[in-house]
Amino acid sequence: MSGSWRQQLRHARRVPFPKLAIVAVIIAGAALTSACSQPSDTQQAQQQQQAADEQARTEADEKAWADAEKAGTVAAYTAYLQNFGAGTHVSEASQRIVALNEAARKAADEKAWADAEKAGTAAAYTAYIQSFGGGAHVAEARQRVGELSRKEADDKAWADAVRAGTTAALTAYTQNFSSGAHVAEARQRLATLDEQARKDADDKAWADADKAGTAAAFNGYIQKFGSGAHAAEARQRLAALDEQVRKEADEKAWADAEKAGTASAFTSYVQKFGSGAHVAEARKRAAALETQGRKEVPTIDIQKTCQLAAGAMVKLMGGTTTEQDINACLDSEQKARDQIVKDRATYASADKVQCMRTDVYLPSYVEWLTCLEMERDVRKMQQEEQFGAGPWTLPRVPRTINNAGR
Repeated sequence: MSGSWRQQLRHARRVPFPKLAIVAVIIAGAALTSACSQPSDTQQAQQQQQAADEQARTEADEKAWADAEKAGTVAAYTAYLQNFGAGTHVSEASQRIVALNEAARKAADEKAWADAEKAGTAAAYTAYIQSFGGGAHVAEARQRVGELSRKEADDKAWADAVRAGTTAALTAYTQNFSSGAHVAEARQRLATLDEQARKDADDKAWADADKAGTAAAFNGYIQKFGSGAHAAEARQRLAALDEQVRKEADEKAWADAEKAGTASAFTSYVQKFGSGAHVAEARKRAAALETQGRKEVPTIDIQKTCQLAAGAMVKLMGGTTTEQDINACLDSEQKARDQIVKDRATYASADKVQCMRTDVYLPSYVEWLTCLEMERDVRKMQQEEQFGAGPWTLPRVPRTINNAGR
C-alpha cells in the first residue's frame, strides 16, 4: 500500500497543477477507498478465530455423533442432544431415540407377555394388561384371563364338591358349571352315590323287614324295592309265611269243624279250604252227616204242598197261580230242607219232635225251619240268662191259621 502511494506521487509531480489537483483528489479517493476495503489485523484475527471455532465445533459435533452412534443407546443420543442442541444430527438423534424407545417398549412388551405365558395364571395375565394396556397381546391376555378365571372357578368349585363328597355338592357343581371340565366325572360320582344310597336304603329296609318277620313287613319291602337285592328272598319268606298262615287257618278251621261236628261245619270247611289238609275227611264226614240227617228229617211231598198252598192263596187273595209261583215255592222248600239237614245237630231233640210234624195240614220245610230256628234262638237266650229262668216256647199257631195261610 505505501509503494502505491509513492508511485502516484511521482506521477503527480509530472502533471500540471490543475491536472495535478484533480489527480490528487482522485488518488486521495482511491487511497481512501483502498484503505477502507482492507481489513484490519483485529478483524482478520477474529474471522480466523471464528473459522477455527466453527471448525472445532463441527469436529466436536461429528465426534459426539459418532460416539452416540457407536453407543447406540437412548442415553448416548440424549447426551448428544443436550450437548449439541443445534447440531447437525439433532433430528436424526431424536428419531433414533424414538426408535430405541419403541424397540425397548416392544421388547418389554414381548418379555412381559412371555413371562405371563410362562406363568400361565390369571394374575400374571392381569399384571401384563395393567403394565401394557396398549400392548400387542392385550386382547389375547384378556381372553386368557377370562378363560383362566372360569377354569380357576371351575376347578375350585370342583375341589369343594369333591371335598364335600355329597350328592347336594356334586349336583350344585353340575348346575353352576354345566359345561365345566369335571361335569362328566361329577355325573359319574352322582350315579355312584345314588346307587350307594339306594343300596343302603335297600339293606336297611330289608334289615327292618327281617327283624319284624311279618308278612306286612315283607310286603312293604317288596313294594318299595321290587327289584332290590333281597326281593327274591322277601317273596320266599312271604310265601313261607302265607303257607304257615294258611296251614294254621286250615288247622283251626278243621278243629272248629270237628268241635261243631255238623254237616254244615264240615261243608263250610271244604268251601274255605278246598285244598286243605282235611278236605277229604271233611267231605266224608259231611256226606255221612247229611245222609244221616236226611234219614232223620221226614220226607214231605213238597210238590203237593206247593200246589195246594198256591190254590189257597188264590182263594184268599184272588188272581191266578202260575208255574213260576209253584217253582219258587218248590225252591224255597228244598233250600229249607237242606238247611234243616245241615243244621240238624244244632237243634234240640225236643224241638225237632215239636217242629218237624208230618201230620199237620200241608207240612212245610219252610215252617219247620222257622220253628226250629226260633226254638233254638230262644234256648240260646235262656242260656245267656237274658230273660230269666224257666222254659220258653213259642205259642203254637192254630191249624186253622195255617190252613188259611195256605
